[in-house]
This record gives sequence, structure tokens and C-alpha cells, in this order.
Amino acid sequence: MKRFRIPRVLAGVMTLLAWLSIGRAALAELPARFNVLTIHSGAEFFPANPILDAAIRQALLSSGDPPIDYYAEYLENDRFGMEIASPPLADYIREKYRRRHVDVVIALTNDSLKFVLDNRAELFPDAPIVFAGLAVPEDSVRRVGHGMAAVRVGSAYSQTLQLALTLHPSTERVFVVARTPNKDMETAVRAELNAFSKRVPITYIDEPTRSQLLAAVRAVPPRSLVLHIWQREDGRNMSDPLDAAQRVVEASAVPVYGTADLIVGTGVVGGVVRGTRETGTRVGDMALQILRGTRAADIPVEDAQLVPTFDWRQIKRWGIDPSKLPPGSNIRFWTPTAWEAYRPYIIGTVIVVAAQLLAITGLIVQRERRRRAEATVSASYERIRQLAGRLINAQEAARADIARDLHDGVCQELAGVSIAVGTLKGSTGLIQDAQTQQALSKIQVETLNMFEGIRRLSHDLHPATLRLVGLATALQAHCAEVEKRHGVQVKFKMVGDVADLHPDVAVCFFRIAQESLRNGIVHGQARRLSVSLVRSGDRIDLTISDDGRGFDLEAARRTGSGLGLVSIEERAHAVGADVRIVTRLRQGTTIHVRGSAHGDLASVRVAAS
Repeated sequence: MKRFRIPRVLAGVMTLLAWLSIGRAALAELPARFNVLTIHSGAEFFPANPILDAAIRQALLSSGDPPIDYYAEYLENDRFGMEIASPPLADYIREKYRRRHVDVVIALTNDSLKFVLDNRAELFPDAPIVFAGLAVPEDSVRRVGHGMAAVRVGSAYSQTLQLALTLHPSTERVFVVARTPNKDMETAVRAELNAFSKRVPITYIDEPTRSQLLAAVRAVPPRSLVLHIWQREDGRNMSDPLDAAQRVVEASAVPVYGTADLIVGTGVVGGVVRGTRETGTRVGDMALQILRGTRAADIPVEDAQLVPTFDWRQIKRWGIDPSKLPPGSNIRFWTPTAWEAYRPYIIGTVIVVAAQLLAITGLIVQRERRRRAEATVSASYERIRQLAGRLINAQEAARADIARDLHDGVCQELAGVSIAVGTLKGSTGLIQDAQTQQALSKIQVETLNMFEGIRRLSHDLHPATLRLVGLATALQAHCAEVEKRHGVQVKFKMVGDVADLHPDVAVCFFRIAQESLRNGIVHGQARRLSVSLVRSGDRIDLTISDDGRGFDLEAARRTGSGLGLVSIEERAHAVGADVRIVTRLRQGTTIHVRGSAHGDLASVRVAAS
């Protein structure tokens, strides 16, 4: 079978046609690119233009949808004038964009809008316009052709002056720098500020040259304000507002306020201004809306937002109270204090250091407490050891006294009675004879003495009268017995009813009085003593005083030699009573005990002076 062969030339042509058809299909599928052109009125280096241009570009290109090619041109009418600058720019745009269709044209300032409208039919016949400037055209103009969206860029001259007068209430005069070849603009400024003329005199500095302007600013008197709006020299059209504002501030001895955000930072205090970057962003957003299908005339006219803006350095320089600034103010060049900049770190450091100090202090306090506790335990142990030894000695001494009393008293008397009875056993048995009667009388006397000795010994160990007749009677009887036994004077006084005392309280108070009287006589060598028992409500007071030689209370406590004092305090502690001991060398001793009639087991408070 014979194969059909296609000539090589014909095959090459067919391949080329196939590639061309694929390329056209691919190009048809590529998304269309839009061209946006911005017309700036001033030169490219004019301070506001780079900020506006960057904000517009960012708003248009950030999303990538739709794809956009962005261009910017500069009318430079501020340097050459509209009549000279417009025709060359129109010719330049005509030639440069001959092969590019402008989909949206942006006009910044009224001069740029006039250029766009004058050349619209030829250069931008079907391009919607986005405008930002002072004077927004009427609706009839905005709806011509493909329409116009607009942002009204107002200047808050009156708001800025009102703000300045509020921050400087003692102002006596205001000087305004607002010279421009455009007399209509000067007239508009004067008309807006005329409302303040009744409040404070307003003087317009209308000097044709910069040197004359600065000389006039230097002559501004104290207690005045300067409101800087703009200054253009005759025949020169001074176009750098930053330099002009800085020179005015340098020449002024009073605060200077402005109405443009670009000059905040040159030395002016601030003012109510619009944000240049924010205006550019909004213009770019409007252009993007149009490219996405919104009709330009359907976008409402917007006013650029005005914000009170201040230079923090000038606020501090002129001593302005920051609390008087309007809410929502934009504060630039604010330098935070160390506290403001590092507050979280400072607070954290303080907390950590404080915690460490507290921990260290706690450890030191705990260590000191431990040392004191150890010293107290050691001293207490030593004191207890000494007291235990002395208590044993006291017990032995008491037993020896009892044994001596029994041996020398009761036993001897019993022996005498025994001898007398033995003698009677060998008598004649006649009980009535004189000798027998004398022996019986002697036995009777010895028996009575023996009884008295046993009774006294028993009374010292535990007075039966205390349980039978109560504290007052027992104390009175004891005072009388002490007087008789030791040959001293003891006075007893009682006030109130002490019949219903708790038994433990009665025993405690009796033993304290007993010990105090004994100490006063034996150790203090007192000759006159007194015992006072007073009842007032539930409170009972016992006071024992003597005219003895007294003693050093602190030395007795320190050396542990006052066993009687310890006994008194411990007895009082048992019923929750307070003890107060007053004594001095050669000035006697007073012991005062105060407690509850029904007893209280709370801890005792012992005070000594």
C-alpha cells in the first residue's frame, strides 16, 4: 500500500498557523490592564506630591485586582504659571500616551482639574475623573461625560485659630501670614477669620518679600499668636511651604500655628489639618471603585477628614497643658519618658525585686525569730532547771520545817504527855489530891499547846476557814494571826461582796496574800503591812503593801532568785489574773492582783515597774 506524504513546506505552514491560533487564544484569555494617570499641579519635588503619589499608588496596586498601570505627570504651574505650563504638558501627554488608553484621570488641586477639563475632549475623551481640591464643581459639571468623583480638601483656618486661642487664653493679638497672588483665596481666608475680630485684634502680615515678612514676624509683640497659612513672594511664587514655615518659626518669639499637616515638624505648634496621606489613599480608593464598575458620578462627594495635630516638642516648649488638647488629637514627635517607654519592664522589675526583698526580709525575720526562740528556749530551759532545783530545795525546806515543827513541837509535847501519864500511873490513885491535880493541869496545858501547834500547821498547809467562811474572813483571820505571830501591824480592808467567788480564785488570792505577807516580813523586814480586797462587778482586786526595804525587781527576775514572785505570777496565771508589782530599794513593795470573780484561763499579762 502506498503512503500519502505531505510536503515539508506545507507542514511548516500548518504548524505556524496552529501556533498563531493558540497565541491569539492565550492573549484573549489574558486580563485587560487599566491605565490610571494622575496630574499634580506642582513640581515633582513639591513636599506634598510624593506623599500623595505614594498613597494613591499603594491604594491602586495593593490588591492586584484589576491589573493597573499607574502614571504621574506634573503641571508645575506654581513655577511657570498656567498659561505657560498647560500647552507643553498637553502636547507631552498627547504624544506619550498616544498608544495607551487612559481609563481614569486623577486631578489634584483646582489648577490640575482646570487643565484636565480644558483638554478632556482631546486627551481624555472617555475617562472618568477623580478630583481632590478646595472647590468642588457643581453636579452639572461632575455629571458631564463619564462623570467625576471628588474629595473636598478644606482648610480649617477658623478651627485652627479657635484651638490656638483656647490653648493660649491670655492672647491679646493674632498675626496671620497668608499672602498669595490669588486674591480670591486671600479674601476667603479673611472672611473666615473675620468672626474672631471682636474677640481679639487680627493683623495680616502682607509683606511682598521674605526678608520683609521675617522682619514683621520678629516685631510681633509678646502675648500674641502667629497663624501661618502660606506666603508667596511677588514675582517668585515661593513654592516650598516647609522652608517658609520653618523661617517664620525661627523669626517668631511667640507660638506659631499652621493649617497644613506637612509643616507640623518645622516648629509650628500644630493646628486642625487634613492628612495628606489619608487624602491620597481615599482618592486611590475612588479610582479603584470606578475601575471595578462604579459610575464616578454615583460616588458621593467626601470631605477630607480634619484632625487636630500637634508637635509634642512644641507643646513642651510653650508649656501647654496636654490635658487641654482636644480628644483624638494626633501627637507627633512624642518622646516617651522612661516610665512610659519601659513601664511593663519597670513594673515587672519592681515586682521581682520587691518579691525578693520580701523573701529576704522574711528569711531574716524568720532567722531572728528562730534565734530568739532558741535563746528563749535555752533561757527557759535554764530557768526551769534552776526553778526545778529551787523548787526541790523549797519542798525539802518545807518538809524540814514541818518535820521540825512535828519533832520539836508535837513530838516533844506528846512525849511530855506520855511521861505525865506514866507518872500518874504510879500515883496513889487519889485524883483529887494536889499533886495529881497539878499533873493533870500540866497535861491539859501541853495537850492544848499540842493542839494549837497542829492546828497552826494544818492552817498553813490549807486553811479550813477559807472553805467554810470565804476569802474575806479567811484573809482577815490570817492578818490577825500574822500580827500575833510576828509582832507586826497588819491592816485589812474589804469593799464589796466577795462571797460568791470561784473556789480556785479564792484559793489563788489567799495564797498570793499569804506569800506576799510572808515575803514582806521575812525578806523585806516590814513592820507595817496592809491587805485590801475590792469587788466591783465581776472584777476583783487584791492589793498587798508593806513598808519594807524593797528590792530590785529586774535583778530578781534576771538572776531567778525571786521564787516567791514566780509562785505569785504562776498562781495568778492559773486563773487568768493580771499581776502588777511595784517596788524600789528602801521604798517598800506593793503587789496588785486583778482578775475575774469567776476565773479566766486566758494567758496572764504581767507588768512590772
